[in-house]
Amino acid sequence: MSKAVKRTTGNDTSDDADTESTTIIPEAPEATDDNPTQVLGSGDSAPYRTASEDIYRSGDEDSAEHTQVLSGATPDEPDDLEELRQADERRRQEAEERARERASRDRTLGTVTPVDEPDPVVEPVPRPSTDKWWPSLGLFLFRLVIAGVLGVHSFQHLTQRAGTLEMIEGIGLPYAPELVWVLGVCEGLAALALVFGLATRIAGLGTLALGAAALALVHWGNFNIFEDSGIKGEPALLIAAAGLLLLCVGAGGWAIDARNRHRRAEAKASR
Repeated sequence: MSKAVKRTTGNDTSDDADTESTTIIPEAPEATDDNPTQVLGSGDSAPYRTASEDIYRSGDEDSAEHTQVLSGATPDEPDDLEELRQADERRRQEAEERARERASRDRTLGTVTPVDEPDPVVEPVPRPSTDKWWPSLGLFLFRLVIAGVLGVHSFQHLTQRAGTLEMIEGIGLPYAPELVWVLGVCEGLAALALVFGLATRIAGLGTLALGAAALALVHWGNFNIFEDSGIKGEPALLIAAAGLLLLCVGAGGWAIDARNRHRRAEAKASR
């Protein structure tokens, strides 16, 4: 509440309205038990505070700030572990995104970043069972026997050409003189190949062809393959069977072919 006080200037008895002025004086709020320290203020609607109350309030704020400094806590420091985890996750995602962008830029520019790759592990190449010690020994001795037989035939055909020529002419084959040399040379080359184990399968195929030709043209020409003492042309039959075995199995481990085969397998495995 406020009161209107009429003041007069000059003569108190003057009735002139121009000489009068009115001043509004706000009334002080009534003191109550809840707010005993309220005094007359400036007239605004905010609650009135005493000077001592302001001093106490500022003192509490200074004390709070001082406690905060001593404790080392800051208003901006996150106390929630979830926020910290999310921040780390964001940083990780940003780093991955930068790495992807860098890799894409390098691919676009043709820049290849060297990558340390582990040395390739060369696994041992499995060897066939015929390359073991006992099979290799057996095949080596078998090759020597067949090579000896073919070598003796080659020597006889080349040194005794007259008898060989008569045999070929008796069969009725053309170009008999030339076939004498072809037969002797082919048997000699097959014998050398079997001794060293070089191109063994090809030598086996040639041996099979020689034995089959001897059976068909010389021994079994009249289709009477059986005799009282056994089968006609047994030596030629055994030579043909030996050639078939070498063609299917190979030379074994004690041969040049085996060493070449191992080198090719290791080169293929190291690629």
